[in-house]
Amino acid sequence: MKTIDEILALEDIDRKIYYLKKGRKTQLPDREKLYADWDPNGHEIIVDKEKYPQIEITIEQEKEVFDEKTGKTTVIPKKTKKVDPNRIALPLEQDIVNIQTAFTVGTEPKMDCTPAESEEGIFEALKQVLKKNKIKYQNRKIVRSWLSEQEVAEYWYVTKDDGFWAKLKAKVANLFGTSMPQYKLRSVLWSPFRGDKLYPFFDDSGYMVAFSREYKKKDLDDHEITCFMTVTKDVVYQWELDNGWEMVSAFKHGFKKLPVIYSYRSEAYCNKIRTIRVRLEKLLSSYADCIDYHFFPILMLFGEIEKFAGELRNRIVQLTGQGANASYLTWNQVPDTVKFEAEGLTEKAYALTNTPRISFENLKGTGNALSGEAFRYVFMGAHMAVENHSEEIGSFMQRRVNFLVSALGSINTNFEKASETIDVDVEIVPYMIDNVSDKVSTAVSAVNGGIWSRREGILFAGNMDRIDEELKEIEEEQAAKMKIEKTEQKEVA
Repeated sequence: MKTIDEILALEDIDRKIYYLKKGRKTQLPDREKLYADWDPNGHEIIVDKEKYPQIEITIEQEKEVFDEKTGKTTVIPKKTKKVDPNRIALPLEQDIVNIQTAFTVGTEPKMDCTPAESEEGIFEALKQVLKKNKIKYQNRKIVRSWLSEQEVAEYWYVTKDDGFWAKLKAKVANLFGTSMPQYKLRSVLWSPFRGDKLYPFFDDSGYMVAFSREYKKKDLDDHEITCFMTVTKDVVYQWELDNGWEMVSAFKHGFKKLPVIYSYRSEAYCNKIRTIRVRLEKLLSSYADCIDYHFFPILMLFGEIEKFAGELRNRIVQLTGQGANASYLTWNQVPDTVKFEAEGLTEKAYALTNTPRISFENLKGTGNALSGEAFRYVFMGAHMAVENHSEEIGSFMQRRVNFLVSALGSINTNFEKASETIDVDVEIVPYMIDNVSDKVSTAVSAVNGGIWSRREGILFAGNMDRIDEELKEIEEEQAAKMKIEKTEQKEVA
């Protein structure tokens, strides 16, 4: 197999792109199929008119008409019309994936780091980069794409911060002999549903040494152009296909590491319950057709109608003759079998994916039962699923942090040394409905018992964002309290 350097050195662009695509070790996800499962409007109950054809309804039965003049009998064929059946599509995949996403990154991943004094600046800068890029929301997009689209990539790049406020801050900073950063880190997501074909390139050791993206764009004349972009550890290459492949640009990105974080899974998370969802949609749609057909009862009259009397609620029908009677033709079938199968299939779909059915109907009878340890048992399946997700998602987040630390050292010389020594561990924390009072009591007991440090107690209580401020305020309050106590003791003496 050719190395990435050998491929990029080829003069024939067609051949070059061929080899860059061939570097992918897994099959490209079937975007159309995946999106058809994801979007309820693309489900076969909606789009497959052959499997679920229109229903033919008889408006008027066939009848024979005798013509007295000619003495002939004419057969008038029956009149029919076709109507669409009920087509009930269930967004089952969306619901399951959204719940799994919430449990995986609904609580922000924990960054475990005790920076040295020389590393505090880069650690703070790292947190600011994550905050400015709204990473807590991007994490959800990443997990959602990974579960439903099979793969997702995060591309990081540098933009110059040359806006008005940035320039003003720089001027103010220069007055005091300090410098402000001129560049900022930004990111964008690539995935199949976003119109991207992704081609990670792995060397013989299994290390990703390049990453390519194929996508389409339209020019000002609405002409569609195919684009191909390759990112290596040093350079970003861009080609466009119009009348043959042409290089558009090639530039150094300035990072020491490949600025692409990539994650892949062999199949969509909900692929295993696809047949269940198809059966549910067919069952509910057919049942709806039955309800529509039998909803309005048919009045059957036996005998000769003598007269109608009354209006609205007082209306009566008077019948004469032997066996005169009137009744409604009603549907007496009890839909228990339909309800039993639908409920069973729905429960099975959520159980197979370790997804709790979080709805008012399912949780209204629990009361306060989901507080404390009870919650962990009820949602144990979801947390086990998160543990499995974290094998890949946790690795993704860790690679992102490692890259950002290195990137900060590349664009800011003040952080260069610290970027090589700082150690930041990322841990996925499953979402949990916490009882605040229970957590605070546990934290206080652990700190007072000498099991945890004060910092660990604050982290456990959930005040992660203000840990340094909280520690400082606690120390100040304790110092003030001790001062007051000493003053009181002196006065007593």
